[in-house]
Amino acid sequence: MKIELISSEDRGRYLVNHANEVQRYLREVMDSKAIVAIYADNGRDFILSTLLEVDGRKHCVLLEQGTDPTMNRQLLDSAKCTFATTHDQVHIQFSAGPLEAAQLGNEAAFRVPMPEEILRLQRREYYRLVTSVMNPVKCMINTGAGLMETVVVDISIGGVGVLAYQEEGRLKAGEIHHGCRISLPGTGEFALSLAVCTTFDITLKNGRLTHRAGCQFIDLPPAVETAIQRYIIRVERERRARYV
Repeated sequence: MKIELISSEDRGRYLVNHANEVQRYLREVMDSKAIVAIYADNGRDFILSTLLEVDGRKHCVLLEQGTDPTMNRQLLDSAKCTFATTHDQVHIQFSAGPLEAAQLGNEAAFRVPMPEEILRLQRREYYRLVTSVMNPVKCMINTGAGLMETVVVDISIGGVGVLAYQEEGRLKAGEIHHGCRISLPGTGEFALSLAVCTTFDITLKNGRLTHRAGCQFIDLPPAVETAIQRYIIRVERERRARYV
């Protein structure tokens, strides 16, 4: 799922501009270690980051820098950036700037003025289909070091949960992978990009250690989104027909 920017038409209904409330919501995002997308002022280029500190006394917020120096410089050169995240199924967005380079301990960070207002928007959660173990959905993730084969355990038009064996490698929250491919049985194979949001390890009943990751689709092409939605509807219809 592309991290959505909230349109101006939603501002009146979802605007939070009390300083204590703004800081409280930002601290909740920080404590949950939610992924934050930082968009440059062109509204297109972005990095994935996390909140490191919400400093009410100094009236600023610190976020981790990205791994791409060119993108970091583009954000630093932007007059104002847009920040978008999701916490407890609520989309949170604010604009602030300019960013400044900073340090938090040994970690390179961005310092940005505390926003005077944020937008909080509750959206309907995407329906998520648990996939079949008998007819598995495969997703090949382009890690840069090669293609990592994973099994999709659930899927929506927003993203996928994938499972990989430890010997296949590990994914890290905050990573972005382009050139990935997903194979939907009876539908086809599609190219897409993924942002890794959460990762954790699972030990199967047979004792084998596996790696689970929750990923969002990035800029999913409309044709691919339609194909995924049709696949979900078809599988759900077939499952229901078995019990009629």
